[in-house]
Amino acid sequence: MSEWNSKQYLQFETQRTQPSRDLAKRVDNKPNNILDIGCGPGNSTAVLAEFFPDAKLTGIDSSPDMIARAREKYPTLSFALQDARTISGTYDLLFSNACLQWIENHEKLIPQSDAAAYAKRYPRRTASKQHG
Repeated sequence: MSEWNSKQYLQFETQRTQPSRDLAKRVDNKPNNILDIGCGPGNSTAVLAEFFPDAKLTGIDSSPDMIARAREKYPTLSFALQDARTISGTYDLLFSNACLQWIENHEKLIPQSDAAAYAKRYPRRTASKQHG
């Protein structure tokens, strides 16, 4: 499992949390069962709890330090030490703010998802293609 330093990560907590807020605002349904993949120190999971207070919510991360910090800071939320490549179960929402790009062969992680279908239709573009 990878090791991240939660203290270092949280030096920019506001900046690191804002993308989670922006992403959660884009969810246009009310999920009942959410998995936060790569939850880090729990800030993204806390955002999801704020947006979807009635949902069953679990944050997972492969870093023991991140999970320990998440459990300490958000004791009422559920966190598990788990590698994203071992996900099983059924969820209404698989949420990941900034994790999947760190996983080797990440495009194969969730092959049946809408995100995977989107990624296949719209492959990565270079800056020149985006702006020219």
